[in-house]
Amino acid sequence: MTRTPHLRPPHRSLVVAAFAAVAGLVVGGCIADDPDSAPPRTSNGSSGTTATTAPGRTDDPAGDDPAGDDPAGDDPTGDDPTATTGPRGSFGPSRLSFFGDCPGLLGYLQAESLERVTAWGLGGDPYWRGGPMPMLDDMAGGAMAPEATMAASEEMAPPAGAGGGYSTTNTQEVGVDEGDIVETNGTHVFVAGQDGVRIVEVDDARVVEQLELPEGSHQLLLDGPRLLVITSTYRSSDETVVSLFDVADPSDPVLVRRSHLEGRIVAARAIDGTARLVLTTALAMRLPFVYPDQFGLDEDRALEENQRVIRESAIDDWMPRWFDENGDGSFTDLRTALDCSTVAAPRDFAGLGISWIASVDLAAGTSPVGAAGVVSSGDTVYASQGNVYLATQSWDWWSGDRGGEMADEQPPTLIHQFALGAGGAATWVGSGEVPGRLLNQFAMGEYQGDLRVASTIDDWGFGAESESVVTVLRPDGAGALAPVGEVRGLGVTEQIYAVRFMGPQAYVVTFRQTDPLYVVDLSDPTNPRVTGELKIPGYSAYLHPVGDGLLLGVGQDADLDGRTLGTQLSLFDVRDPANPQRLSTLTIGGSSEAEWDHRAFLYWPEDGTIVIPSSPWWGACGPAVDCLAEAFTSGSGGGVVVAQLQGSELVGRGVIEHRARNGSGCWNPLNRSMIIGSEIVTIGLDQVQFTDSATLEPRDAVRWGDPEQYGCYYWTE
Repeated sequence: MTRTPHLRPPHRSLVVAAFAAVAGLVVGGCIADDPDSAPPRTSNGSSGTTATTAPGRTDDPAGDDPAGDDPAGDDPTGDDPTATTGPRGSFGPSRLSFFGDCPGLLGYLQAESLERVTAWGLGGDPYWRGGPMPMLDDMAGGAMAPEATMAASEEMAPPAGAGGGYSTTNTQEVGVDEGDIVETNGTHVFVAGQDGVRIVEVDDARVVEQLELPEGSHQLLLDGPRLLVITSTYRSSDETVVSLFDVADPSDPVLVRRSHLEGRIVAARAIDGTARLVLTTALAMRLPFVYPDQFGLDEDRALEENQRVIRESAIDDWMPRWFDENGDGSFTDLRTALDCSTVAAPRDFAGLGISWIASVDLAAGTSPVGAAGVVSSGDTVYASQGNVYLATQSWDWWSGDRGGEMADEQPPTLIHQFALGAGGAATWVGSGEVPGRLLNQFAMGEYQGDLRVASTIDDWGFGAESESVVTVLRPDGAGALAPVGEVRGLGVTEQIYAVRFMGPQAYVVTFRQTDPLYVVDLSDPTNPRVTGELKIPGYSAYLHPVGDGLLLGVGQDADLDGRTLGTQLSLFDVRDPANPQRLSTLTIGGSSEAEWDHRAFLYWPEDGTIVIPSSPWWGACGPAVDCLAEAFTSGSGGGVVVAQLQGSELVGRGVIEHRARNGSGCWNPLNRSMIIGSEIVTIGLDQVQFTDSATLEPRDAVRWGDPEQYGCYYWTE
């Protein structure tokens, strides 16, 4: 049943803070031979496993431009009438520069855009057109009714366990929830799919309500009686709709407020009842660029016109906007989300976007307002309970519009720290840099006020071999995240496949033909050192703590030539940092979403149950006789593999399939699993099944739609 949402009056003010997001730009590198040829190096490049203190940079601390490369957007030629004196208030070696007013910010944006604009706009080629946003422009202030359909989500994870007899999202940090496609309160399961969010009652295995949402993909954050649904709409790649529901009675949810934010969602986190939504807004999406294939234009005329559009633009043409949706389907006026004085730019150009955060008090229901932003675009966000860290990388590492020449060296990754405060505040603490690129959010971890970062320096094509680095950054109180320690030389000729920071230790997996698991001692952050190393075939792509000194890896088995043989679980004993050991393996075969999305992994510490989705079609099982993926009997995209940690041994218990979808010929994978009471709950695009965790026999299931609507359509997408 679909119910028209009704608005409940807000309880108190909603505070929104904003800040930078990140570029997780992955740069490919060549892989050389013999990963065993060189030990890790110290920060001064000598052999050994102990790093010396890495000195901080002191070049240009005031934010000037001694190199003359004009990063602030000045106009040394004197041709640009919009040129300003550039950003104001620069701090730190990898600083953010804050603009004092709108003319300063506008001048920077225009100068950077004029360097990069082409006859095809700011996309650079005829296959991308960053045109206007008709959705926001047409809807604001109008009376158009909202869409009544729904969609799928991105982000979730099952953790090491939860109280009350049910598991929750598997998150990187305790106390920091992550948005996902599934949430539960123990009595109901909230499932986001490509056509909406359904609320499923556990006892009766039935859908009791379907939330009315804009058409798009959805993420969920559940905090007590409040459910936040974050929608990336299908109508625009640069619109995020935030819907807050009161689900105290799951069969009768109440829409508290709905707001439309200009930007794509990068990350969703919830800490102590406050949701932090990191968005990136493409700055040039609304500018009226022309193209050479339009009547009366060639490339020269189109370029000249696009340059004129930029020069004559106003600051309101660039800033992210937002508006509210009323209960009757009408919309409030468009408003700018940020004040110019709160927008900063990193030292190295990081993209024509403004990354910012909307902080939503989940007990409130008033409108969001931006507080700060950074001119950047990207995808890597790490959050502790007290801070959010945003990583950016130079946008111009490959200068396609500047002659097609690669930069002389790989750019560093810049990291910006924001302290989270009461009322949704986010205050910039400082910025720093590490060499190379980051794998994902797990490449960063906070401990006792320091940020530890694992990065890979790629073979940049100039004879240097790739290697990985662990760097310790510390706020210096003056706007810098200063490097205080570093260890290099991990996985020479390889790249990082998995990272896990746990207390004073780091565990880093690199791979080319074998899987070195490095143990890095960070107890003295000024003197990090590699204490142990384990080389085995294959690799782990995700590492999860499963007990005192035990680490579980999810990845791929491989032969001695580096050819992968299917999903494999590995149990590592890391109690002796100098002598890590692999105690047990369990060959599964195929491929698992848990290898690249930690939210698809479930570990239940009460009895050691491990559940991961498995698709047997993707990857052979290898030579193992007991390959669990071979137990799947249908072509429905597999199911989940159930294993158990019994002491120091991994034991395969069996598989769970949703047999009602067997034989459809469509790919209907299972995406998530959770524990509720004595049952394993498995969730797919169009189904939820409840299975006894002891016998692996299904009790009941609820399904919706036709297989073709989900599996086949999803496969062709």
